[in-house]
Amino acid sequence: MFAENQPAYHPSNRPHEELRDIEEPISSAPPEVRAIIERVLQAEKDKLYMKAPRNINDDILKIVKEVIQ
Repeated sequence: MFAENQPAYHPSNRPHEELRDIEEPISSAPPEVRAIIERVLQAEKDKLYMKAPRNINDDILKIVKEVIQ
């Protein structure tokens, strides 16, 4: 019943296009922005093991400042 009303943009209707849509802002970003994104993602991954991750905002701010300067 609910599947019949599934919108055309639902991810299960076009999984490969959905993945490209998600990656497009990163792949088309300037090198500095990509560097920030990659480093922020790595910082977040490094904190995944923690029960209560702390200081991620400080880490992100430090990354942005380093890339900008």
